[in-house]
Amino acid sequence: MESNSDESLRELFLGKIQELEEEIRNLKEMTRPQGLDSAIGRVSRMDYINNKSINEAQILKIQKKIKGLQHWLGKLGTAAFGKCIRCGEPINHNRLLLVPESPHCIRCASRP
Repeated sequence: MESNSDESLRELFLGKIQELEEEIRNLKEMTRPQGLDSAIGRVSRMDYINNKSINEAQILKIQKKIKGLQHWLGKLGTAAFGKCIRCGEPINHNRLLLVPESPHCIRCASRP
């Protein structure tokens, strides 16, 4: 039973990584430099620069999530998988998918 659960989690994690990588590709497309010959006005160009900064920050955030998912994938099937590094209690699997970069359970993450 445990290996079946591990396999389903592996599929979930790999699917999530694939989704995030696709999102990164889309964001990189939106952050491509615009040529000076493109016919947009000064305000539109400023909006583009602002949006580019936002998209680049989002790319970094997504890359951090992917790194967290890969970290948990590496620990899948071991005793350390899904355990909070502070209290040692299991981390909810939904939390691992939503906030994979966090090595803490919700209770420990809310503590200073």
